[in-house]
Amino acid sequence: MSYQVEVPTADTIVVVSTDRKYKLHSAQLVQCSSRFAEMLQTAGPNLSREGLKQGTRYMLCLQDFDETSTRPIKPVFRRIPIDKDGKPTKKVTMMHEGDKGYRFRPSLFSDYDRLLRSFANQPIVLNDKSIETVLPDAMGLIEVAEYLGSIPMVAKVIENYLLARGQDFFKAISIDPIIWIDVAYRIESKVMFKEALIHLVGKYNLLLSTPPSAAILRRNPKARSMLDQLNVELRDLVESKHEIIKKQCQQIEVAISTHYPSGLQKSEVTGRADRDGIGRQEYGRDVFSWIGVALYRHWWGQTLANDGTHNNQFGGQDIYARLHKGGSAYLTRELTAGFNTHFPMSVKGKSVLANNLDIIKVGVSAIVAPLMVNESQLDIASSPIKWLTCTKVMGADYLWEPEPEPELEPEVEPEVEPEVESYSGKGKRRAEEAFDDEDEEGEEADDEEDEET
Repeated sequence: MSYQVEVPTADTIVVVSTDRKYKLHSAQLVQCSSRFAEMLQTAGPNLSREGLKQGTRYMLCLQDFDETSTRPIKPVFRRIPIDKDGKPTKKVTMMHEGDKGYRFRPSLFSDYDRLLRSFANQPIVLNDKSIETVLPDAMGLIEVAEYLGSIPMVAKVIENYLLARGQDFFKAISIDPIIWIDVAYRIESKVMFKEALIHLVGKYNLLLSTPPSAAILRRNPKARSMLDQLNVELRDLVESKHEIIKKQCQQIEVAISTHYPSGLQKSEVTGRADRDGIGRQEYGRDVFSWIGVALYRHWWGQTLANDGTHNNQFGGQDIYARLHKGGSAYLTRELTAGFNTHFPMSVKGKSVLANNLDIIKVGVSAIVAPLMVNESQLDIASSPIKWLTCTKVMGADYLWEPEPEPELEPEVEPEVEPEVESYSGKGKRRAEEAFDDEDEEGEEADDEEDEET
């Protein structure tokens, strides 16, 4: 009998098909496969002198039929009884690779070949010509490794093959994160899991609104969206991360709605226009700034009303990116021309209004900046995408091995005596100062009024 792999002094024959047989040590199989370890719990026979020449105590054979009814089933390994001469006690039915009647994938035999060779310390070789060729090989290897309980034997190899593709791999994850988060979860790859989770959260609205394909419905007739491919644990994680990003977007949208340029803000200390600069003339000088605020909020209100932010297909990335870029990326001078048809202005007035809008845009850009952080490894400059990638993946998010978050000790700041600054009654004053001498200054103002009377 010829073998694909024959280890010296091996005592176990593993039969995958009529063309693929392997002679390995039972100790190797027990160490590398939890399923084989279970099958080899019972010791083999005491071999005769003839049997010792063969050296075979165990035989494991891949078979695709039910032993009782002989109906076809998904291929499983069975232990074949061996006699004292090292031979099977019954006829062994082996699978034929050329049989076209099989209902399983043709690569099954080559997948087992890769895995069993790794048990004998031979390198696993995948077709790494492209991502499209690596993925089928990787998925097939994962499937047989899961069945045999040998994922630790293949996980790092698969991860290294995929990561070696660099940006091509990260782009593939961004295109179909559902497939890749499944792969990452099964081989317990933190790098791949983080990358896929970031893109899944970014594309949440799109995937939730996309009906499942016919193939998905065959596997899960109750599926209502593409997200229904995920198992319960993954689905819960994705939804919790989506809620975090959604709340962050809402907070930023509120901050934009209540944003005022710093030059407009005034401080009231005495309540008197002649001291605090809060009179009608002071506000009159800011009229174009206030028109800018009104126009900006008019546009922003329409954007919110049209669901153009976190509720849109890609979670608002398109509008947030324009807000962050600022300048002519949105609310252009051509667009504001419609405003001027209702509120005509001089050429100088239009220019001042446009400049004030630019000042507002600079402040808004800083507000929206946290949403523009790219937490993924995809180079979005060379591979632009339409969704947010700002999801932070924490140690506790790795479902198979949650990492406790480090406890941060509160920083103790040294007590420093604050410097007391006198206020001349002009310009702004710190809010905390405004109430310190309120009663005293109020009394002085009353005294002055009495003297005038």
